[in-house]
Amino acid sequence: MNRIIELKHDGIYMESDPRHAEIVVKQLELEDVSPLSAPMERIKPKDLTEDDVKELSREDASSYRAIVARGNYLSIERSDIRYAVKELARRMSKPRNIDYWQLIHIGRYLNGKMRIVNKYEYQKNCKIIDIWSNTDHAGCLEPTKLTNVGVITFGEHAIKHWSSTQSLISLSSGEAEYYGCVKAGSQALGLKSMLSDLGVTGKRL
Repeated sequence: MNRIIELKHDGIYMESDPRHAEIVVKQLELEDVSPLSAPMERIKPKDLTEDDVKELSREDASSYRAIVARGNYLSIERSDIRYAVKELARRMSKPRNIDYWQLIHIGRYLNGKMRIVNKYEYQKNCKIIDIWSNTDHAGCLEPTKLTNVGVITFGEHAIKHWSSTQSLISLSSGEAEYYGCVKAGSQALGLKSMLSDLGVTGKRL
């Protein structure tokens, strides 16, 4: 999968293929454009113009899907763009002008952060999984669905993260948090099962 993995005296360094970010920037023709500090800008539906919601041409839509698919692969190791890519992937079937401009936004962000290297320092045998989860009740402005995000750490290492749009519409923030807890619990149980297959077991695992 062309990931770069380096074994050094202080730990393991891993990153996704940096060519993906370079290709995204090149395909969007943003090599000479100033970078942005955030991967995405949230825009309220009421602020959209008629031109913003106009669907892309067939050629532009095909290009949009290809670039977003590449960004989706890149986001496996890059939690900084996970949410932004997830939002753009929801528009794959009928991308609009505003979605393409959001893609440009991600491209400008990547132009300033081509590479992110994940460092996993050597640590003693660890038996504890920590799961962090949060939900954004009615955070999706169109429609009002919640976004579920989370990260799982094993010792000092963040080994899994996610950002997904809940298929159900929660009626309260409490219900949204409940959905988030269920999602986090299922992810943790899956990881625990995988670690057990690898021979990593413990009372608190």
